Amino acid sequence: MGVSRRLRREATADDRSWARLLVLGAIDRHGGSATPSVLAVDQGMRSSNLAAMLRSLEARRLIVRTPDDEDRRKVRIRLSPLGRKWLDDSRARRDRWLAESMAACLTAKQRGLLIEAGPLLERIAACPGTRRA
Repeated sequence: MGVSRRLRREATADDRSWARLLVLGAIDRHGGSATPSVLAVDQGMRSSNLAAMLRSLEARRLIVRTPDDEDRRKVRIRLSPLGRKWLDDSRARRDRWLAESMAACLTAKQRGLLIEAGPLLERIAACPGTRRA
């Protein structure tokens, strides 16, 4: 959890920026198929909260909304060039901090072990598992 919190701090200036980054990252992962309902499920957000977030992102010119080609009632959401730059810059800051910290604090052997553990941690994160009551 400590590493997660530190990565969050390195990627953003404040908690509101972090929330924006999470939604921008979800839009990026979904590519051209992102819709408000898909994003709400992906982010575990209520539709009203997501709608407010999308308005904020659109006002900052970080996203673009376009009508769906097949169903004009649906809206597709994609990153604008500015949104892409904002997301990429944030990822680069986070990755730079992580690489510099690993180089400064870990031996070559420890860095290798950490890199090997990455896919295992991804498997754990993707595991549907059960939740505690």
